Amino acid sequence: MERTLPLDKGEIVLGEEKITIRDKAKKEKFRRVASSSMWTLFGVLSVLRYMKTGDEFLLWSGSIIGLLHLAVLIYSLFRTTKGEIELQEIGKAIFKERNGKTFLDLKLKGGAKRRISKVEPVSNELRAFFLEKKIEVQ
Repeated sequence: MERTLPLDKGEIVLGEEKITIRDKAKKEKFRRVASSSMWTLFGVLSVLRYMKTGDEFLLWSGSIIGLLHLAVLIYSLFRTTKGEIELQEIGKAIFKERNGKTFLDLKLKGGAKRRISKVEPVSNELRAFFLEKKIEVQ
C-alpha cells in the first residue's frame, strides 16, 4: 500500500519497497554547483590579479572566497538527486532543523546523501514510517 505525503513544493510516495521523491532537487543542485563554480573562478581570478598588481586585499579575499566555495562545490557533488530510492539502500534517516525549517537527510549505503527540504508538516509520519521499516532515525 502506497501513501502520498505532500511537501511544500513536491511530494513523497512511501511504498513497500521504495520511496519516490518528487521535488526540485535537481534544479537546486544545478544552481548550487553553478553558483559555487562561478565564485570559485572569481576567487582564482582575484589571486591571479594579486600576482599582477601586488594588492594584498585581492589575495586574501580571493583565497577566502575561492576556497570556501570550492568546499561547497565538492560537498554538493557528494549529494544525489535520485527520485526513487530503494528502502534497502537507506542507511540512516536524519531529521535536522535550521532557521526554523525542518529537512530530512537520507544517508545512503553508498555514502551519498539525499536531502528533502521542508518536511515540517509530515515529519512525524516519516519518522513512524522509517521506524516501522527498521531504518535508523536520528
